[in-house]
Amino acid sequence: MNRSSSNHKQVISAGALRIVFLILLMDVIGIMVISPVAPYIVRRYSSSAISVTMLTVLYAAAQFFAAPLLGKLSDRIGRRPVILVSVAGAAVAYAMFGVGGSLFVLFLARLIGGITGGNMSACSAYIADISPPQVRAKNFAVIGMAWAFGLILGPALGAVFGQIDLDLPAFVAAGLSLINLALGLFFLPESLPAEKRQADPMSYEDINPFKSIIDMARKPALGELLLVLSLFNFAFTGVVSTETLFYIHKFDALPGQIGLLLALYGIAVAIVQLILLPRLVPLFGESALAIFGMVGQIVGVVAIFFVPYFWMIYPVVILSRSANSFVFPALTTLTSNQVTAAEQGSLMGVTTALASLMNMTGSMWAGAIYDWMMPGAPFWAAAVFYGLAALSLLRYTRRIRAKAVTG
Repeated sequence: MNRSSSNHKQVISAGALRIVFLILLMDVIGIMVISPVAPYIVRRYSSSAISVTMLTVLYAAAQFFAAPLLGKLSDRIGRRPVILVSVAGAAVAYAMFGVGGSLFVLFLARLIGGITGGNMSACSAYIADISPPQVRAKNFAVIGMAWAFGLILGPALGAVFGQIDLDLPAFVAAGLSLINLALGLFFLPESLPAEKRQADPMSYEDINPFKSIIDMARKPALGELLLVLSLFNFAFTGVVSTETLFYIHKFDALPGQIGLLLALYGIAVAIVQLILLPRLVPLFGESALAIFGMVGQIVGVVAIFFVPYFWMIYPVVILSRSANSFVFPALTTLTSNQVTAAEQGSLMGVTTALASLMNMTGSMWAGAIYDWMMPGAPFWAAAVFYGLAALSLLRYTRRIRAKAVTG
């Protein structure tokens, strides 16, 4: 490839990366804009923690079965169609959530959202398509940046609109999904050339998420990384799905306070993603940064349990979640480097399915021990699983280094 064609490809990749960032940003804002009000909406119909966590459980269960199929489809028909279907489904799901009327409608809306929830995995595969290995970690940080800025804008918008009407944030999320659909339709080129797509016909096994997970887990070194990612997601989801309830229970926190907490956390994460991550990855490597993030989470969840005043939650959550922002880009890069270009969609589908499975089981577990043991129990359980994830990744890293030394 000559210099001019290489530069042209870089321009296309840079432009596509900006569009993917905008799509992810709108998606995260849509998710987070309803986060400050969702527990309050559910409490119209039920006061139990398990009812609140069921929003996550149902979404994750639907996504668990759908994500591997969508990932495989993206390897065959391209990333763009899957992204378009996903954002259209999100618009329908958010609109239903806004209409509400009963727990059944809320749960059905989350199911629909989960079925079409292939946006993140398809966008991750898209980034892998346009990213050379040497800049893949940097480009995957786009996902973290989208979450960071989405955490700033989403909760703030949710708190503002929620003060007007608790249902309004859901309709705002639906509108953002429609903007995403327009961005994908008019500005997003396809990233996977026809010659790089999988040509073999899909079979019944392709819709079996367990088969897809097992196939990926059997690849050398990938199984251990998927275990680390699963342990981390299990712990993280348990905390996220119950922490708002914990703040309401212990501090009588209001939607505006929750929105401010998430927004400040987003600012801190944005700083990490934009400034620290690109500089620290070359110095320390993905594994070391991921382990650091997990240790930071352990300290954070234990501290949240003990702080006596709500204002103390702000610095604790900001610091611990900032450390967390190292984990996802690092683990995504480590797993992505283990497969070929034609398998990126399948891998991202599997990692999304595993995350969904952990979201489902982690939320159920956290909701159950919150109700049946004590409100702070999910934080202690999370500390244990964060520790297991960090030890597993440390063991993996040492084994890989030893293998490299011995040849």
